[in-house]
Amino acid sequence: MNVVDLYDMTPKMFYNAQQGLFDMWKTEDQNQWERTRWLACVLLNPHVKKNIQPKDITRFPWESAKNKMSKKEMEKVRNEAMLFKKINEKKMNQNG
Repeated sequence: MNVVDLYDMTPKMFYNAQQGLFDMWKTEDQNQWERTRWLACVLLNPHVKKNIQPKDITRFPWESAKNKMSKKEMEKVRNEAMLFKKINEKKMNQNG
């Protein structure tokens, strides 16, 4: 993001961009932990009698059932994402 884009943002747009960046970092961190767990599973399996699954090694907080979205919530998020995508496409067409 350049300075012009920053100054053109409303506080809500800035907050959304900031949250998006934080969510991206969180997702990358989770992917690294899951990759590490998978690697541990692959390295341990030849040395145990019963094959183990990655979730047998450890469970992460983001995998708990209380963090799962219901289908209704997922549909709401999907609809909002489509709406924002359409709004952004309109803005790009007006500016470009």
